[in-house]
Amino acid sequence: MQNYEKIEIQKGVNLIIVKTDKFKTNLVSVYIKRPLNREEATKNALLPYVLKCGSRNYKSQVEISKKLDELYGSNLVAGVGKKGEKHILSFKLVMTNDRYIDEAIFEDGLMFMKDMIFDPLLEEEAFSRGYFDVEAQNLRDAIRGRVNDKAYYAVERCVEEMCKGENYSIHEDGYEEDIEKITPQNLYSHYREIIGTSPIDMLVVGDIDSERAEAAARSFFDGVLEKDRELIEIPDEQVYNIPAEVKNISESMDITQGKLCMGFRTNIHYLDPEYYPLAVYASVLGGGPHSKMFLNIREKESLCYYIYASVEKYKGLMLISSGIEFENYEKALELIRKELGDMSAGSITQLEMDNSKSAMTNSIRSMADSINGLSEFYYGQLVSGVFETPEEMIDKISRVSVEDVVKASEKIKMDTIFFLKN
Repeated sequence: MQNYEKIEIQKGVNLIIVKTDKFKTNLVSVYIKRPLNREEATKNALLPYVLKCGSRNYKSQVEISKKLDELYGSNLVAGVGKKGEKHILSFKLVMTNDRYIDEAIFEDGLMFMKDMIFDPLLEEEAFSRGYFDVEAQNLRDAIRGRVNDKAYYAVERCVEEMCKGENYSIHEDGYEEDIEKITPQNLYSHYREIIGTSPIDMLVVGDIDSERAEAAARSFFDGVLEKDRELIEIPDEQVYNIPAEVKNISESMDITQGKLCMGFRTNIHYLDPEYYPLAVYASVLGGGPHSKMFLNIREKESLCYYIYASVEKYKGLMLISSGIEFENYEKALELIRKELGDMSAGSITQLEMDNSKSAMTNSIRSMADSINGLSEFYYGQLVSGVFETPEEMIDKISRVSVEDVVKASEKIKMDTIFFLKN
């Protein structure tokens, strides 16, 4: 059993309750939405981790761990991500469902979470210097470590070059050089700005009474947010873009395997009727072991170690990523272009359509097997403003025809080819 309801708690604050009896835990997720821009990206990336270190009532990791133990081994995590050109700060608390223990801990858990987010540990109107220094160094190490995953690095560099001058090119973790400009004082000022102006959403996922969840959520936000906050404007992404020419960019690094990434503008917004045909297009082309590129380029030609295609829903991009031998660069491009041409020509079998739809359906259903997956799924619905259940999505996928896929393919334009070589 699974259903959801959306409740407006106050201006700029929504509660989504996703009721499911699949898990023995409840998950409460708090999402804070910001515009993705260079000026505040690194501060946003640092902030959740500093907040998670301590609060006025729980000043150390020892005290935090003790409280989580009292909550029957609950777990609090914090992080940052991006959906299109929206920067998302998140806090998640997983708690055992009251039904399986002798104590009602849901409300107590939320008050602990409220304390960690809204009552931080301060030293004279600034975050604690000790915690700040540790988390700033951790972020610095994480940013430096991005280059260690060469496949991920190539994709990120392709996006940076393709979207140069657009906010989507900004990395969700920010930039090392910007860390030096952040202090405990100006990070706390930024925190107050965020709390005062950002849309904030709570998702409660689990087997819990709706009235109880709503009452707890209202207590959670009571007294910490102004009732008539002036919310920051978060502009919509620009999705429609016809590249004037294809950019060819290569970068050298001491590596043993080349990383090829190709970026495309789909010119399809997630509200457009072509969105689900686009999703099927990407699955047929490179959505897994059933796909054209996997079977024809990796298996038959033995030309690459991996190859896949993926769609960025909110920005309307498609990426093809592959690991190849350096000398196979031109041959790989030729074969990928052939598969793209076949897709546009409608050279798609019913078996390819069926296998792709089946893979997409299984992926959507497996998402519902994870309590965090459900939270992220329904938050994505909230961000897009399109509320569809997993079953509604599966139904729309099942209705996509080969003709629909070909029509969607006509809008897709190659933008950037990035190659990481030795």
